[in-house]
Amino acid sequence: MSKFVRIDKENNPKKAQLLNLDLVASVELSPQSDLLSSADEKRVYLSCLAHDKTVIATVHFDTVEDAHAWVQKHLDVQL
Repeated sequence: MSKFVRIDKENNPKKAQLLNLDLVASVELSPQSDLLSSADEKRVYLSCLAHDKTVIATVHFDTVEDAHAWVQKHLDVQL
C-alpha cells in the first residue's frame, strides 16, 4: 500500500495536495535564495525527485531544522 503525506500549499488546508512517498527516489535541500531572491536567509526548500530526477514536489520550510525534521518524520531518513 502506498504511503501518502498531505502538503498544504501556502499554509492553506483548502489548497492541500497529497504526495505519494513511494514515488520519491531522492530529496534535495537548498537555501531559498537559490529559488527566489529572498531577504530571509534561513528559509530552505526541499525538492522531492522521482527516479528520473523529475521534481514531483517542492516544500518550503522556515529553517533547515524544520526540513530535517520533516524528512525524518515522513521518509524515515536523517539528513
